Amino acid sequence: MTFAASERIGISRQRGFWLRCFLGRAWAILLLIAAAGVGLHAQIEVDKAVHLGKAEGVVVNTQGKPVAHAEVVLAQDGKAVLTTHTDDRGGFRFDHASGRYTFQVKRTEYAPAAQEVIVDFQIATSLERKKLYVIVGPGACADACSSVFTSKHEFEKAIKNKNRH
Repeated sequence: MTFAASERIGISRQRGFWLRCFLGRAWAILLLIAAAGVGLHAQIEVDKAVHLGKAEGVVVNTQGKPVAHAEVVLAQDGKAVLTTHTDDRGGFRFDHASGRYTFQVKRTEYAPAAQEVIVDFQIATSLERKKLYVIVGPGACADACSSVFTSKHEFEKAIKNKNRH
């Protein structure tokens, strides 16, 4: 808006200047908020699935003891696609899994655990060695008490923290 146009509608030069300053800053703030919102939105949609070469791992309780005969499932769209049970040492393995799944350890006397995983046997060699390390919490506990790791170091650290009195 020019000074002449602002005077035609009854806005003095000084008020027009301040109005333009206010509107300019308000517009800049709105643009910054919109840009920050786009950045936050992009962070929310980051793919949090764990990439694996093979779907295998171990299930233990919070004391680090193996959970034998627990039902382990790879599900898609809420339906079990592949199911197995842990062995006496808490180990499990899915031999012919490939794709995007929700990995689940079903409720036993322990709380269930879940993690989004992508299994692709053609992934690089370093990923092929990744395993799932699962800690299941007490049975009365919700999913929040159970954890799924791909790092053996983080897994062992979590067990130590859970057993610290």
